[in-house]
Amino acid sequence: MIKKRQPTKTLSPEQYIRQKTRTLPIGDCYLTGDWQKSGIALVLVTRCHVKGTYTLGYFQVDTFCRGVVDCDYRFSVDSTSYKEIVQDFQKLGNLAKVNYEEVHNLIYGAVAFAEEGGIRPAPAFELMQYILEEDTDEVPLIDYEFGMNGQHLLVANDQLELTTYYPRLKKALGDDFLYVLPDMKEPRRASEYVPSEMKETLDHVWEQLSQTPNVPEETYSYQHPNYPSEPVVKNQWLLQVLYNSDYTDCLPVEQIRRILELPHDELRTDLEQIMLFETGCTCNEISSERWEKMNNSVLIHCILLLGELGYPDSLMAVLETLRQNSSYYDYHFGDYLEEVYVPTLYLLGKNRLGDLMSYMQTPGLYTYARLCVTSAVAQIVFRQPERREEVIEWFRQLLMFYDGKLEERFCCDGTLIGLIAATLMDIHAVELLPELKVLFDTGLVDEGCAGNYQEVESEIGIGNYPNKIYPLAIDERYEELVK
Repeated sequence: MIKKRQPTKTLSPEQYIRQKTRTLPIGDCYLTGDWQKSGIALVLVTRCHVKGTYTLGYFQVDTFCRGVVDCDYRFSVDSTSYKEIVQDFQKLGNLAKVNYEEVHNLIYGAVAFAEEGGIRPAPAFELMQYILEEDTDEVPLIDYEFGMNGQHLLVANDQLELTTYYPRLKKALGDDFLYVLPDMKEPRRASEYVPSEMKETLDHVWEQLSQTPNVPEETYSYQHPNYPSEPVVKNQWLLQVLYNSDYTDCLPVEQIRRILELPHDELRTDLEQIMLFETGCTCNEISSERWEKMNNSVLIHCILLLGELGYPDSLMAVLETLRQNSSYYDYHFGDYLEEVYVPTLYLLGKNRLGDLMSYMQTPGLYTYARLCVTSAVAQIVFRQPERREEVIEWFRQLLMFYDGKLEERFCCDGTLIGLIAATLMDIHAVELLPELKVLFDTGLVDEGCAGNYQEVESEIGIGNYPNKIYPLAIDERYEELVK
């Protein structure tokens, strides 16, 4: 059997960080120099890979009260990207190069201080702690002072943030802490937090909650057909190659050439059979035993090879694999769903937009599977700019179809519309702002995807980011996946 292709079962960046990052040498570390005064420290910690790349950990630390409030990483970046990241952080504050022991004690000390007040670090710290050394006596102790004169000082940006942390601090510390809001001249003692202020805070929280859109998901309800109970293929050796555990991440060049030397009609039929057979094995609930066993990459191989063959009639079989539930995609593709599907959908469907529209108008499908189709259609604008008007009209018809259906989550949901808005921003589809506004006016669009309508309107015509153009040649696609 072949090992799993899913984030929790393969050595993804997250798994690498957990398992191996502490074995890498520590590189340069950076710290903002004014953190004692501001109470906010920005920290960069670098780990050096043998191949000359760098993994960086970023930590935003509230030394007055809350500990690690934000953290993230960049995994295995080259030296040019590394220098650019450091330069970008220099713009955020007076960043100075320091010894690792300084940032280690600052971060862990702030976390411990925050926990005394009942405040846990940001959820991402559960992963990000592995970029740091383990907090043991082997790291020399540096004793920093946290808080203000030893007391927790909650610097709240607004009433909502105050009401979030005040009860935790009150429970852990009683009245032995301070707080301050932007409109206060100086910090107040916890005991000065009066009931009328609490009511004002709760009223503000309720107002914020009442303005937060409800973004329910489309319910998965697709009734799949009967898939092949066994792979009926003419070239039996294909099964041995595609299921070979040595080829989990990538088919070797010689095997790709061998496969593509087959008569293409035969090969296309065999690949579709294998793909639909494997889909039938995992289209329903996947047992815990199957999750624990070594998985395979046969679907990835089949989809990439069908893209390389380029038969438009294979589109329907590929789209059938895009009608499955979320567990199916977690099990077979993990984080690589778009990288696997989008180029193949472009290659097979660029001249079959009607079939792609029919798929998008099928009810009860998985939102992120639908996103692969809209992303593939957007590729036409990048690769065939003369067809831009045709693509714009396709999206116009799609958005008009969703008008009146978003409320019922029929063939769409608020997340999908938000993701489509982000895609339309990529292709600068200013012509579609009226159709987008109709959907945003429902209050049901997930604004975490592309922002609210005003933000979309202001940015849709601005080319801030490079176009996301996926590679099409099979060797380049495997190389991208391996990266």
